[in-house]
Amino acid sequence: MAGYREIAADLREAIAAGEYAPGAQIPTEHALAERYGVSRETVRRALAELRAAGVLESARAAGTRVAAPPVRLALARYAAVADPARTRANLGPWETACADQGIDGSVEVVSVEEAIPAPPGVAARLALPAGASMVLRRRRHLMDGRVVQLHESWMPRDLVAGTALAGQGKVVGGVYAALAAAGMRPATASEELSARPAALAEQSDLGLAAVGWVLELWRTTRDVTGRPLEALQVVSDARRVTYVYDDLPIRGER
Repeated sequence: MAGYREIAADLREAIAAGEYAPGAQIPTEHALAERYGVSRETVRRALAELRAAGVLESARAAGTRVAAPPVRLALARYAAVADPARTRANLGPWETACADQGIDGSVEVVSVEEAIPAPPGVAARLALPAGASMVLRRRRHLMDGRVVQLHESWMPRDLVAGTALAGQGKVVGGVYAALAAAGMRPATASEELSARPAALAEQSDLGLAAVGWVLELWRTTRDVTGRPLEALQVVSDARRVTYVYDDLPIRGER
């Protein structure tokens, strides 16, 4: 008789093999219990494990179905939206990446605050003294109506005061497009990516289980002179986002 972990592993393999496509319903608890010769409680434990891993999701009146694959975010996602004359110039990096993958992606502005003192960690990334006056933009990124990323964008107030970046509305085309429009063309970006357990507020905002994990990315953007323009913290549901780093240069042998 199979245990719930074996059932979960078998279903995961079937999904990976394409037996159940994204959005497809899986068999009912009763059918799975008969297939594996176990109780429905054992099946429930297996399904709960797959939901926690983001492999399955439950929908009202639609039973349990295979979750959509993660959004793939390439390193080049920012360069791809830096040109204001591009097609789909109204879309930022997240919305563009989602559209390219046939996913309904959207961005919501949570708040925009001006004259916020820079925390020490943010100040260090921006080469500013702690407490320097900042503009802080908080946003949520959604995938098919579900929040999967939390953004905090910190920018020196003396750089962006009076621009769209200090305004309360959504920045059409993304932060980089707005920086370029204000005469501050981003030139380089450095990223740090790590995984950690979600904080309580993040668990609530992202709809995570009690011990859910997140990916935390810090990105620092600089102009051609090396002056920092933005420090961005992105907290992602680790089940819903994949970062892709393609074609990175490799130093040749000496």
